[in-house]
Amino acid sequence: MKRMFFSLSIFASVCLCLLLPGPLAVADSADVDADSGAAADAKAALEKKGLRKIGSYFAIPNEVEVKRRLRAAELLKRKLRDAQREHVAREQQVEEKRKLIIDYLQQRRELRARLAATTSVRTHNRLVTALNELGDRINLMQQDDRDKQAAHAARAAHETLQSRYVEQILKTRELYDRVAQKYADLKADGEVAKAIVAFNKTSKKQCKLGPGRTYAGLGRKLKKIEDTILSESIDLRKGDGNLWFVPVIFNDGKMQRMAIDTGASIISLPWHMAAAIDMSPMASDPAMQVQMADGRVVAATRKIASKVRVGKFTVENVECAVMPRELTEAAPLLGLSFLKHFTFKIDTANAKLIMSKVEPLEKPSQSRGKRKKR
Repeated sequence: MKRMFFSLSIFASVCLCLLLPGPLAVADSADVDADSGAAADAKAALEKKGLRKIGSYFAIPNEVEVKRRLRAAELLKRKLRDAQREHVAREQQVEEKRKLIIDYLQQRRELRARLAATTSVRTHNRLVTALNELGDRINLMQQDDRDKQAAHAARAAHETLQSRYVEQILKTRELYDRVAQKYADLKADGEVAKAIVAFNKTSKKQCKLGPGRTYAGLGRKLKKIEDTILSESIDLRKGDGNLWFVPVIFNDGKMQRMAIDTGASIISLPWHMAAAIDMSPMASDPAMQVQMADGRVVAATRKIASKVRVGKFTVENVECAVMPRELTEAAPLLGLSFLKHFTFKIDTANAKLIMSKVEPLEKPSQSRGKRKKR
């Protein structure tokens, strides 16, 4: 009987132990539900602030867009490098042909001098034949402009890619700074800090406000790229018609205002302006033919400006055409002999000339043009 009572007591104790955790378990479940709800509310509050949970950070989604844009810039840079190689190669072909024509012209002058001095019929005939062959060769080379067309196409492709590359970097910088400012505003927002604390109370993995650890690296990478790009916004003044005038400094001297003209192959200087910057034509300066906007062809004088500067952009040894003294209506034109070295666009709404230049992606080979010693 005692054994039975003892067994019943043990059974009752076990049953009591099994029953007791019931209410406690219900209480724990309610606490978990409450914590889960608080975490969801905190997360929702952070999402309203424009944040999204990425790993252990609450980050601005545009942070990922900065990385994507930098990758796109790297792809453009590779294409730009290829375009630069093609451009340089084509320009070298044109230059080599130009030098060869000059060499042939010099040979022709020497042959003519010998022809004038010879008294031998045989020598005379031989020189005439050589002159005719040389003249035919010069004419064929001057008429064949395929290399110039290829160089023009290569330059246009290079300039287009350079413009896209610069624009990509400028837009990436704009986005990066906007994201950085957004983080600064969120950091100063007390509601954001409270929401993150509330979320972390029930989260096994603690989270914090972004940016992520890789974002600073993106900033350094962007800065390194920007260091290879020179850019400036320059004030313009509207002139007659659709002409925009920009201040230009010649040879570290006086400033002159010139109209931007992408249709002009070289800088065009009225006679009085050339005199003002000490570039008046001399008897020894070569003559050149220049086509005016109205289709007229006039005889101008070729001059080389040692330096031409617009804003902080300088080009040395720039070809210019000085108009005849009697052509008083000639406009001062800033042409492609200067502008071709840069990427540029006119912001008509704000009267600005936006100029950019990318440092050469590849340096010319040091051995180019040098003959190997035997």
